[in-house]
Amino acid sequence: MRFLVTAEASKEGGDRLDSQPGGPGPFFGAVAERFRPEAFWVRADRRAVYWVLDLADATQVAELMHLCLAKAGAYPTLTPILTGDEARTAVPAAIEKARR
Repeated sequence: MRFLVTAEASKEGGDRLDSQPGGPGPFFGAVAERFRPEAFWVRADRRAVYWVLDLADATQVAELMHLCLAKAGAYPTLTPILTGDEARTAVPAAIEKARR
């Protein structure tokens, strides 16, 4: 399932990330290597990131949560999302099933 993932570092987690060699880069690299984001943004006005990740199962969700919590002091927020192509078939099918 594809998710829009938001993670905002706590004050302590952000300070820890900023003070380590390479700043938050090693954390971002670990997420990139493990989960291969389809997209990645960093907020300019706070210590927050957004990724689009395709997570295979609950094990990957838990792994991401532990990584974000350990490195940034942040619980990630996962919002399930569909591409336009996925929505073109999934939404009408869901509407039809809901009508029954």
